[in-house]
Amino acid sequence: MTDFESNVSGDRKRLRRVTGNEEINTLTWEWFQDAMRRRIPVSGPMLQEKALRFAADFNNDTFKASSGWLESFLSRNNIVLGSMSGDRGDVSTQTVDDWRKKLPTLCQGFEPKDIFNMDETGLFYKDTTKKSYHVKGEDCAGGKRSKERITVSLCASMTGEKVTPLVIGKAFQPRCFNKIKRDQLPLMYRNNRRAWMDSSIFTEWLKKFDNKMGRQNRKVLLFLDNAPCHPDVKLQNVTLQFLPPNTTSMTQPMDQGIIQTVKLKYRKRQLQHLLTHMERNDKSASTLLKEINLLNAIYWTHQSWNQVEISTITKCFAQAGFTTANLTSVSPVEEDIENENSEDDDDVPLAVLKLAKELFDCEFSELVRIDKDIATSDNSEQIDWSKPATELLQNIQPASSSDSSDECDDNEETPQLCTFAEALDSLTKLKDFALQNGKCDILSSVMKTEELVISMRVGIQCKQAKISDFFKN
Repeated sequence: MTDFESNVSGDRKRLRRVTGNEEINTLTWEWFQDAMRRRIPVSGPMLQEKALRFAADFNNDTFKASSGWLESFLSRNNIVLGSMSGDRGDVSTQTVDDWRKKLPTLCQGFEPKDIFNMDETGLFYKDTTKKSYHVKGEDCAGGKRSKERITVSLCASMTGEKVTPLVIGKAFQPRCFNKIKRDQLPLMYRNNRRAWMDSSIFTEWLKKFDNKMGRQNRKVLLFLDNAPCHPDVKLQNVTLQFLPPNTTSMTQPMDQGIIQTVKLKYRKRQLQHLLTHMERNDKSASTLLKEINLLNAIYWTHQSWNQVEISTITKCFAQAGFTTANLTSVSPVEEDIENENSEDDDDVPLAVLKLAKELFDCEFSELVRIDKDIATSDNSEQIDWSKPATELLQNIQPASSSDSSDECDDNEETPQLCTFAEALDSLTKLKDFALQNGKCDILSSVMKTEELVISMRVGIQCKQAKISDFFKN
């Protein structure tokens, strides 16, 4: 049990120093991580041999892969020698039972409100065909399919406290963002070439979470699966605890219905969006589906997460075995969660239910399964290490702000230019609409938006005027 609790994996690294052999070190590190994911025992001579092969590809005759280099490489990446535990596929229900018996001890000293779980899930935020929604995760490594998917990371506590979601896309600044900066979005957005969680993004998120808990004077316990993208980072206010390998379907609260609920709410928004726009023009639903962009997906994800009931989260924690004297299990938990999802279906218009069948060839409640098998990290990726080192290095280098901002939104158009006068005219129409239909909530939102637009206009006019203009003779 202790082998996986600390999740001492090759992904945990110290701050790097420039050594002059960074390309060789980078590829050797990537090769080591790949070997760990595939459960291949790695020795010192194996690392040295692989590093020498990369050096030869780079025509580096001075690199010797000496014992000193090996010692430095192991130290810089926090790699330690140890026995490899059994295969993940060997985990049985006995492991789950043992884990649940141990949970009270692991949670000792932490109140239910300070016990969290975080997990990632893949999401096809738009699609054009029925069949492609059932493609397995390993088929998402490239091509059109990978351009229409994102990774969503969700985190919540035993008592239902929800942490701001993290969304990972491919482009640094997608066209659909226009002049909206990443830090202005309602959730945390990051990017890399595959739209996957990796150790650097996870560590950044984790440190933000740690700082937030510190500001609240809290010490919390965070449960995670033992994916290689989850390094065991030592923090001031957050203690990491890793779930047993290959048991998350039974031990991870997020997998007990929280993620499912968010996805169903997302699909409901997606289909209602299509129906509304079908009424306004003659475009088909499949055409409108292609026009959904990443900005839509981000806001729909944010709204869907906000609408998840606290009771759903607490029941899912209980279903995963997280029961204490202060928060006992509600029985039967599975039935309660299914009933909530059924109630969600009852609120869905008949037209939306029909559209789900037409577009996705399944019932609305089954939409949660269409992207169930999407990979969220590079656990299953098979890398061809026989390729030249230069090609390998190019493929693994992360995306940056200098990469094309259009990489993941080939079919997305830049928002059309809208003047202040046009914006105010639209708001006037929205106010009339709210008044005619007696919708006070819409009217309040429109009035707030109008105030923001007017303030923005006044601010621009003030910037354009110079103080010297007021003192001219």
